[in-house]
Amino acid sequence: MSKGPTIRDVAARAGTSTAVVSYVLNDGPRPVAPETRARVRAAIDALGYRPNRSARALRANRTGTLGLVVPDLAKPFFAELTRAIEDAAFARGHRLLVGSAQFDAGHEEQQLQALVDAHVDAVLLAPAHDPAAALELLRRAELPHVLVHRTVGAAPGVAGDDLDAGRRAAAHLSGHGYRRVAVLGAAEGDDPVGRRTRGALAGLAGPPDAVVECAFTDLRGDAYRAATRLLAGPVEAICATTDEHALGVIRAAAEAGRVLGTDLGLISVDGTELGAYLGLSAVTTPFAELGVAAVGAVLDGAPGRTVPMTLVTRSSCGCVAPDAERKRPGPRVPEEGRDASRVRRKEPRSLPPPGS
Repeated sequence: MSKGPTIRDVAARAGTSTAVVSYVLNDGPRPVAPETRARVRAAIDALGYRPNRSARALRANRTGTLGLVVPDLAKPFFAELTRAIEDAAFARGHRLLVGSAQFDAGHEEQQLQALVDAHVDAVLLAPAHDPAAALELLRRAELPHVLVHRTVGAAPGVAGDDLDAGRRAAAHLSGHGYRRVAVLGAAEGDDPVGRRTRGALAGLAGPPDAVVECAFTDLRGDAYRAATRLLAGPVEAICATTDEHALGVIRAAAEAGRVLGTDLGLISVDGTELGAYLGLSAVTTPFAELGVAAVGAVLDGAPGRTVPMTLVTRSSCGCVAPDAERKRPGPRVPEEGRDASRVRRKEPRSLPPPGS
């Protein structure tokens, strides 16, 4: 079986030494005259030569590969975040190895160790839990690393402004005139959901109707069960701190006969493609910007930073959907900060008692 052209074949065709071919392939360590470089490149193209990247990586102690561990690849948010990081890594000439922690600290450690053993050049981690142990593992391995979707103390991190995102989401519901508002999030914690929850409580015009915490191991299902209980009461709107929470609410609302944007307001924080398809208003994460910032931080040693998030209104909160807005005139919902008392809202319709 032919093994394909070798570096010796390229050198022979270009009329130079294998060392010069190596200098061209590696951009050094010695300079090569432009005419000679052009002959080498022409020989490479003519022969279809492909360098042995594994051997080069061993010599340079680099693999051209980054590692990423996220809590759960099945969740739309982390799937979109992974795609953004992969695109940013590819644009910088790096491949990406990805592992899922399944919201388990032990599994997360195993995934990180597997990346260390694979000799990746650097690691990006969206931690499922307190990242102290994971950060210590990466420090011991002397691997460049950065946290994504999380900032913790002095550790380098790139994340959305979750506190402000929660505040803006809740303030938007208050701007519609909703007063009985429940928050699906976490009463405590310094993770993204905890920060969004604190922001939401600060953004409401009054005290929340309820603050309900949902288990991450079954977030969508737990949110559905929580929303089912809430919708049996007088709640007028729900502020969901992730799109996963909101998906559970959407199912519960459908089963309760509540129409989103008419007799139940709903807004989220995340901004996934799935949420947009379902007409979910959300404070959205700039995934592409987050991916570029994270890859830049881990490859260039750039400082971590907080990325602003954007409020995108659709039908679920009571705003007129963009397509419908273009087709017919009507009053617009005021921007954030205007007097909520002047915002009119449809009154919730009366629902029949259960079982009638």
